[in-house]
Amino acid sequence: MDCALLNVTSVLFRRRSQILAVWSAFFIATVVLCPAAQAADRNSDKDKKKEDKKEKVEPWVQVQTPHFIVTSDAGEKTARRVADQFEQLRWIIQSNMPQAHPDTGIPIRVLAARNPQSFATLFPEFPVDKRRGQPNGQMVVGREKTYIGLRANVSGSAAYEDIYQAYAKSVLRRSYRDLPPWLEEGYINVFGSLVINDNGARMDKPNPEDLSVLWESPLLPLDIVLGADRSSPYYSAGQKDTVYFAESRALVHFLLSDPQMSGAKVLDRFLSQLASGTGALQAAHQSFGDFNQLQNKLEAYIKQSTSSAPSATMAKGGDPAGAARTLSAAESEALFADFAAKRGKNEDAQDKLEDALKQDPALADAEISFGFLMLHEDALDESEKHFQRAAELDPASVLAYYGQGEVALARSGNVGVPLSAVANLEKTVSLNPNFAPAWYDLASIYSLRTETMHRALEDAKRATALAPGEQNYQLQVAGITERLAHPENEQNASAQTRAAQGNSRSTDDRRASGQIRPTVPPPPPGTAIASAPAPRSLRIERKTEPDQKPAESAASRTTEASAPSPVENNSHVYSMVGTISDVNCSESPQVRVTLKAQTIIMHLHAADIAHLGFKLTGSSSLSKISCAALRGRSARVSYLLVSGKEWDGEMQAVEFR
Repeated sequence: MDCALLNVTSVLFRRRSQILAVWSAFFIATVVLCPAAQAADRNSDKDKKKEDKKEKVEPWVQVQTPHFIVTSDAGEKTARRVADQFEQLRWIIQSNMPQAHPDTGIPIRVLAARNPQSFATLFPEFPVDKRRGQPNGQMVVGREKTYIGLRANVSGSAAYEDIYQAYAKSVLRRSYRDLPPWLEEGYINVFGSLVINDNGARMDKPNPEDLSVLWESPLLPLDIVLGADRSSPYYSAGQKDTVYFAESRALVHFLLSDPQMSGAKVLDRFLSQLASGTGALQAAHQSFGDFNQLQNKLEAYIKQSTSSAPSATMAKGGDPAGAARTLSAAESEALFADFAAKRGKNEDAQDKLEDALKQDPALADAEISFGFLMLHEDALDESEKHFQRAAELDPASVLAYYGQGEVALARSGNVGVPLSAVANLEKTVSLNPNFAPAWYDLASIYSLRTETMHRALEDAKRATALAPGEQNYQLQVAGITERLAHPENEQNASAQTRAAQGNSRSTDDRRASGQIRPTVPPPPPGTAIASAPAPRSLRIERKTEPDQKPAESAASRTTEASAPSPVENNSHVYSMVGTISDVNCSESPQVRVTLKAQTIIMHLHAADIAHLGFKLTGSSSLSKISCAALRGRSARVSYLLVSGKEWDGEMQAVEFR
């Protein structure tokens, strides 16, 4: 029995040991595995939260000032901050350049993305990629609308330098046709480097790289800097790190920041002198005084800027934004579609517009965007339907009527007077008299008939007054003025136009002579500023002088057959009366002149001055004229229009008056 009891005790002990071993293993597994499981659960929760956060789409909030419409998915506060910054930039440009024309008549639209992921939805070509950074933004300039897309979460004193420079450049190009390169480069640099915040704006010292270049190399004489044009060997558009460009930027910085110079408004006087037809160097002498004294002051300023950090505080200005509103999903989609269309992404734009109109069939902005998209693709019937629908939804929409006018012009092909275009364009300017393209198109239509020629000139001048830097607007005024001054030649000009219509050999020939409207290519996206599709507009050229058309030679026919030159694409000889304000004789026997008549500026060229015909009004031809003797003379200059050159035309004859 003792043995039996011992055996039972042994079995129980072994079972108890097994149970203890099992419980011990379970306890150990719990201690080891539970934290890991909990950590896995926590990671799973984090991943789910990240996924939820990634998929969350913030609403886009919109605020509007008189000149900008800012839309952002970073909230109302961010939208207002961005709107205030651009209003401040515009106000500073207008204050320092009173003659500038910063507005197009249609507010600039700014899309402010809250983070890189949001920015990538606006610019799919810039995805979130650690190996390749995103730009801080881009500007896309179009005929009827201009867009700026930017990242709202960037920081730094000059975070939006490229965008500010692009905006300043667009203002300068619209405001001035013949701005000297040193001044244009300097203005763009100064306005681009502004530090703008809630307290106002600050202009810091010149760029350190410019100061380094100017410290290591002697300054160029100011008569070289101020007198150089875009044909000068000192000017190279693709090389901006030279002494010429560094000195140009430092000079403008000095003229704007120095209390004496800015107080005397010397740059305002200089611009006024240029506008009156005074040559660049003469205007500089009259505005800036003695060049040697100015150079000494500039050198002292550069040395001071190198050793210290002076800055100029600018007063706060600009118009405040109005009430904010949150866009619906359909409105946001239509906005992104319009932005894509302006950047040439037509298929993506069309898909987005169709989706937006499915969500909200009463969305006028989507109809307008669809109308312009179809117009650029020459689907005129479809385009007209969208513009008409937009006008029904929003009778006060400027672009709805302007679009209908553009469709009517495209249908007319410059043959006859498109009456429906007149009605819609007149409605456009009645709603918005500051929209220059509509005045330009009206002038083009009214110039088709002799009895409305004075009305055409009036409207052409309105367009030019709103955008003096637009070359086509200036050419239009000059052409209509010439036709009014010589009505006896109108019949001959009409006969030549009809002959040209019958003898045009190709679409390019007819387009060059203004008989058909140009097609619109998709816009290439740029790094900082991109060009939107070319304007769909009638171009009114200067009147042909029938007695001055050059004879066609065998050599010219051979050249035309192989590779037509820009001159041969438009063989009509035009003429303009004005003052030869500037002459470039540095590449003799070539000569380049600047011909000015009120607000009209033409840059003309001759391959050999000896082959030009010179004469005095009412007398016989002159035997020989030196290049330098052309400066300051009043003359009628006959020329052939050219394209793809740095000048507007090739001179044929000069008649001094």
